[in-house]
Amino acid sequence: MTATGEDFARRAGDDFVQLGATRDGLDPYLDQARERGMRAVLVETPAYLRWRRMLGRRPFDLQVAVERPQDEAAVTAALAGAGVAPRLVLTGFERYVYAGFAVARAVGSAPWPAVGEAFRPPDKREQREALRRAGAAVAQPRFAVLTPDGPPDDLGYPQVVKPSDGGGGLGVVLVDDPEQRSYAADLIRGMRNYGGGEFGSVLAEEYVKGPELSVQGVAHGGRPHLLSVCEKLTTLEEVPDAPGLSGFREVGHLARHGDSADEGLRELTSRCLDAVGYREGPFHVDVIQGEAGPVFVEMGFRLSGGGLVGLVERATGDSWAQAVFAVHLDGRPPALSPVRERAVGQIAAVSRQELDAGAELAAQGHDVEVQRAAPLPDTEPLSAADREVLASDLARHTGSVGRVVVAGDNCAHVQSLLRPIVSPRLRG
Repeated sequence: MTATGEDFARRAGDDFVQLGATRDGLDPYLDQARERGMRAVLVETPAYLRWRRMLGRRPFDLQVAVERPQDEAAVTAALAGAGVAPRLVLTGFERYVYAGFAVARAVGSAPWPAVGEAFRPPDKREQREALRRAGAAVAQPRFAVLTPDGPPDDLGYPQVVKPSDGGGGLGVVLVDDPEQRSYAADLIRGMRNYGGGEFGSVLAEEYVKGPELSVQGVAHGGRPHLLSVCEKLTTLEEVPDAPGLSGFREVGHLARHGDSADEGLRELTSRCLDAVGYREGPFHVDVIQGEAGPVFVEMGFRLSGGGLVGLVERATGDSWAQAVFAVHLDGRPPALSPVRERAVGQIAAVSRQELDAGAELAAQGHDVEVQRAAPLPDTEPLSAADREVLASDLARHTGSVGRVVVAGDNCAHVQSLLRPIVSPRLRG
């Protein structure tokens, strides 16, 4: 039997529910729930909960296994069955962001209705269409939705082909001609999203060359409050089992205070939130800095992964997760620290040599921290069924042996220290 919002309201408690585990080893929402004395509940697939225990991640107060966390009704029923009375429901992983907001609405908990009574998070295709419908003066690449027998379009090459509802770079491919595009689209259609299931659709968009940026913030009353601006270091890598195709992987980030965002980036962010009707909660917006200004790529309605939560706090002095809890539970805007002349960058190291290079920078007197990751557990104890469910996670969220974190007066200085460490892996 599925519980209704009224059922939950009658036994309202002080439970925090996180739908989907973070993949970077950081649990900022868990920390905030503990600070407020809330019971912290994690909902995930049984396979990922087993993998999470193998990784040695901190346990939540209650962990609820759901075979399909992307299914709002399944999650709502599981929470009711476990006696969970949510006061706040937030998403920890991109795959489940769509269900996360639907669950909050179904059980009548924050962030609903302040997020927008009719808000549902749009996927990448829907974001582009919302911007176009709103007539917002936001530059974005020309794009098309690909179908197996769809008509040709007039997009130029090179193009980026990607699923409309993926995450973490899963299935994002650079192509140079129609043959490669068809090959990439078929490849994506044959893949499975995190936790299993097909992708919603496949998009192609014209590739825009330029520095990649993202802004991290919290919306309150429909107004964006920017915590930070990040520059990305990315690389092209061969797509497994697809010779000739290259995909993207983020190698590192450089973060600075959100007050350093220029007017064009601020205006783009505000127009994006308006176009999709997002009024309250965490967000990040990815752009490419083109010759004529920022070009929209996509936006997310959660905290960023890849260790960015920790990076943002080191660069700004502000806790992104704390700001989110304050907005949702206290109804107050983020209390952000004054701008500081400081930048902090990090790279995800894939070899001992890269970690050693970071240690050498520290020995030279630079402000450097080398974070060594615990060895990855042997996947042999996982069943074949678990490995199938976790296939995308194992492909996109393993391989790092640690992080090198560098602080300095500005992004140019920090990048001059980090870039040589990973230069063999960088494109451009």
